[in-house]
Amino acid sequence: MYNLLFCINSKYIQLFKICLSSIVRHSGFDSMNVNIIHSSLKDSEIEEIKRLENSRLEINFIRFDDSLLSSSPTTGRYPREIYYRLFAPLLLPDNIDRILYLDVDLICINSLVELYNTDISSVYYAACSHTRKILTKFNAVRLGLDISGECPYINTGVLLMNLTQLRKDFDSSKIFSFIEKKGNSFILPDQDIIMGIYGDRIRLVDTLKYNLSDRMLKINNMSVGQKRLTLRDVGRNTSIIHYCGRYKPWKKYYNGKLGVFFETAVKECRQWLDAQMD
Repeated sequence: MYNLLFCINSKYIQLFKICLSSIVRHSGFDSMNVNIIHSSLKDSEIEEIKRLENSRLEINFIRFDDSLLSSSPTTGRYPREIYYRLFAPLLLPDNIDRILYLDVDLICINSLVELYNTDISSVYYAACSHTRKILTKFNAVRLGLDISGECPYINTGVLLMNLTQLRKDFDSSKIFSFIEKKGNSFILPDQDIIMGIYGDRIRLVDTLKYNLSDRMLKINNMSVGQKRLTLRDVGRNTSIIHYCGRYKPWKKYYNGKLGVFFETAVKECRQWLDAQMD
């Protein structure tokens, strides 16, 4: 059984369906336990999502007390749900030892089995970085961290969590204290918190394979000495495409190259939903 985690509100239900459909089709997971942390989904919306269950897909809902984060910084692009994944060690059942958290603005196009089975025995998280070393140091200074150690700044859209180890060391007061002390300097709140509290216990995995965005594709293809990736290369070798950032293929003014994969994912989702209704 493969354990997955999402944190959504009503605005993200349709994207969640597209994301989940792509995982069902391409991840290589034979059976999945999907956990959704939320604070505001209506009963009708929960029932709508529960109808997606089948013999290989179980969906569970966990309600989060949103009042705990009343003083946490949010923006239109970064709602309060971005914090929920930080509390997964407290909220998820004890029998789950690892879980793969995914943002819903991404799609799966190839197997996730190798990622899920990554050795995380000595770390809290496995994740990808979208930040160059010089900006990683800048973020460490901005957050008042020791820049002499290895402390990556990760993109939290794809997080493999070692729940066993996190539960042993988890202290929610550290999160609230960090928000109180550093909240005014946050740029990407959840990523800032994970760097600040857990940064020395993160294993980096291949960004081009497990968290490829249009920006990262462009940076790779403009970098001296790097093999230029074509869309055919992406289709063969990338597992997760992440439409992070302001411009996304379901919104106006998107001009990225990876939107073709989202168009395919939408079509596949419609087919999957139609099959679920039969």
